[in-house]
Amino acid sequence: MSLKDEFTEKVNEIKKANKNVLEPKKKLMIEIVFSIILAVIFTILYVYFRSREILVCALLVPPFMVGYCMHAYLKEKRQDKSFEKEEQNFFSGAKYRQKEWKTAYYEYKEKHSFEIVSSKGMKYDLKRRYRTMSGFGSFAWLLLLLFSIGAIFYPIKGWYLGYSILGIFFGGYCAVWSIYNVMGGPVIKLYKTRTDLSEIERSYMKGKMLSYQNNGINFGRGYTVVYNRNDVIPIDNNTIQAMTRKMVRVKNYENSLYSGQEYKYYVHIIYTNSNGNTAFFDVHLDEFQCEMIIMEYNRIFYPETLYENIISEEILNSVST
Repeated sequence: MSLKDEFTEKVNEIKKANKNVLEPKKKLMIEIVFSIILAVIFTILYVYFRSREILVCALLVPPFMVGYCMHAYLKEKRQDKSFEKEEQNFFSGAKYRQKEWKTAYYEYKEKHSFEIVSSKGMKYDLKRRYRTMSGFGSFAWLLLLLFSIGAIFYPIKGWYLGYSILGIFFGGYCAVWSIYNVMGGPVIKLYKTRTDLSEIERSYMKGKMLSYQNNGINFGRGYTVVYNRNDVIPIDNNTIQAMTRKMVRVKNYENSLYSGQEYKYYVHIIYTNSNGNTAFFDVHLDEFQCEMIIMEYNRIFYPETLYENIISEEILNSVST
């Protein structure tokens, strides 16, 4: 399979990433059927009890539920159509050629630059990032574990004892995992498995660093170091086949009804791993951060393409004004 075919397959996978098990129409039908059943139940209760309150519920509740379902359904369909246009502009690159987006991007760059790496070295810098990543959660799980252990010695029995035992297992597992992150477990694992750390660190210390939530990327002249909550992976720049943008639409549902959406952006890295196979790694960043790191990648590896894009933009802007 060629690189183009692999990339096309990955794009199709991205498009299907947020397909739901139940389509909007099926969800709507389920809610409407439930509303009809509820109306029938209220009607039967009214026949037996002749209560004005039950009659009011029978007349108001089911129509309100149907109206709410229709509102959620139409809202989802409107945003589905909007996403189709957004998706088309994204994959064609038209979105990133718009003046409005370019203006917002350059304003962002004026206020934000690449992050400063700690002068104490790559190991310290990465461990520091994992400690920040874990935050208060480690102590919260540790407190749950301690409370659960303390409850065992309290005179309790029955279900409460079962809850305490469950709290010990669950809290213990989460506390161990959180402490593992606080100690920089993935970093320790990296230093035990790699033999070319001096070259990686030299590249890292002079690299362009960006981080967002639990992800980060350091693009250096020799290596690109990427990390998430579970892994730290150094990628030899000579093995990188492509570095592209990836957009994922996340639909939010409340009680099986559509309530809104959000977009997540990734730097999608296609590279050849140590086994000679094509591998992928997604770094979740802010949309403008994705553009910053990809522009830096193009500046180093494809300066002629970057130059052509700049010239075409200048011509486009001069014509449009």
